[in-house]
Formats: sequence, structure tokens, C-alpha cells
Amino acid sequence: MLVEGIVFLVVTIVIIYIILYFVKQFKAPYQGSQAFYDLSKQAQLVLPSAAFLWSAKPCSLRFAIYVEQAPRTVSKVDCIQVAQDTTASSFAPSCTDYAYKPCQCMGTNCTRCGISSTAGHLSQLLSVGDYIQLWASGYTSQNDKPYVPALLKIRTGTDTSQHYMESVALPAIPLQRWTIITIVKEGRRFDVYYGAALQVSTLTEYLPIPPDLTQQWYAGNPAWHGKIGLFQGFAKSQYKNDVIADMENLVDTRGIPYYSPDHQGYTTTSLAPPCILGNCNNTPNATPPNQFMVFQTSVA
Repeated sequence: MLVEGIVFLVVTIVIIYIILYFVKQFKAPYQGSQAFYDLSKQAQLVLPSAAFLWSAKPCSLRFAIYVEQAPRTVSKVDCIQVAQDTTASSFAPSCTDYAYKPCQCMGTNCTRCGISSTAGHLSQLLSVGDYIQLWASGYTSQNDKPYVPALLKIRTGTDTSQHYMESVALPAIPLQRWTIITIVKEGRRFDVYYGAALQVSTLTEYLPIPPDLTQQWYAGNPAWHGKIGLFQGFAKSQYKNDVIADMENLVDTRGIPYYSPDHQGYTTTSLAPPCILGNCNNTPNATPPNQFMVFQTSVA
């Protein structure tokens, strides 16, 4: 009887070992040719349209970014006067509240709604054409004028003949800390998560215009240093529970991705056996804390 019990226990442990081993080898999938890309290299193809298409249907994009160094921004941000309840003729912040009003394109030609690479305080870090773009500001002193520290720039439209450029204002991306960003689109609603915390939930004025099949996701900016990667597209809206589950499979409790070479202990590419009876070198696989607990995102 004792021998049978010992055999049963050994078999059970082996089965648990095998299950845990294979589960830990297939955590948090990513798309693209590699896990991470150099943030300082411009126009890197990070997600081909064949892997994920940002469509008119509900969809979501998750990626990780680590900003090692950001550029010093200009001390003055040019603003424009925009009458209330009207659209702007250029893409710039309003002088009243520094919010970006919808910029009306000339039909479907949105050239005048662009952001100059030599003017302003924003740098483009990620884009799929001019349909979805992530722009972020460097860092400056509190004596400078207020501005939006980061934003999504989105091409929208009333129909196929009249397009606009709109934006979703975001908090600043922290320095020297991994941040997992999840962008969720459903109709006109955009939800943006930093880590497992919902930062913004808002509606665009008009319906987002989806890119065609030739448009692919590119990332990088020479003025910025760090890493960007772990791109994963979802052909659905990621809700709170989905984002939490994705985070639990992607990062440890310090917010460091398991794929990162900076992660101590388990990595998804490691062949080391899992720890069955204890934590070993890993921190518990739980939802990371709000990454903005110690960051102030507004500029006085």
C-alpha cells in the first residue's frame, strides 16, 4: 500500500512538472520577427499586416516599451486659436486648454494635419501609416508651457470623402521602466491601458478610418533610446479581465517582461525546469502594480 502511494505521488509530481513546463513555455505570445527592437532605429517593421490587420471591426494592440533616454523638449509649444465646437485647419494644441481639436483634412488629403518633425515637442514612436500613430514628448522643466505629454493620432472620417485627424491624450511614458501599453478600439471608443491600469477611455468625434492591406506597423525614433517590442494584435476588444490575464502571462510583479534579458530567473526562452514546490528565482506571477503610482504626468 505504501509503495503504491509513493508511486502515485511520483507520477502525480511528474505530470504536474510536465504540465507546468509546457505552460510556462507558451506564455504571452508576440507577433513580428523578434521580441524586441531598438527604439533609436527609425522605421523598423515591427508588425506586418499579414500578422495583424487594424480593421474597422473591434481590435486591440498590445506592446511593451522601455524608454532609457528621451530627448529634451522645446520650452515653448506653438498653439492655435480654435473656436469652440469647430474643427481646426491644422493639427496643433488649442491656446485655451492645449487640447488637440479635430483637424479637418482637405477631403481625404490630410497633409495640412501633419506634425512637423522639426517643430513642436512630440516625437513619433509607432505608426501604421497615418491611420494610428503614437506620439510622445520628451522631458522638460515645470516652468515650460503645459502640453499633452503623449497622444494617439487617429485618422477618422464622416464618410469616404471627408477625413479628419483626431487625437487621444495620454499620460507620459515613464523613463527607465517597462510599460506595457494596450490600445483598444471598438467603434469610436478608444481605451488605453498602461500595465493593467486603464488610463484613458474616450470617444472620437468621427469613425476611425482603417488602413488598407499595404499599411504595416513601424516603430522607432533616433532621438529616443530604449526598447520596444512584444507586439500582439487581437481581433477583438480587450476588456479589463483580458488585459489583466495578458499582463499576468507577460510580466512579473515588478513589471519586467519574462522575455526581457533583464529578467532574472525564468524566461520564456529558457530550458530550465519550472519550480514546482516554491518560487525559486521568480517573483509571483500576479498583476503588477499601477506603474504610475510614483509618476506625475501633468506639467504646471
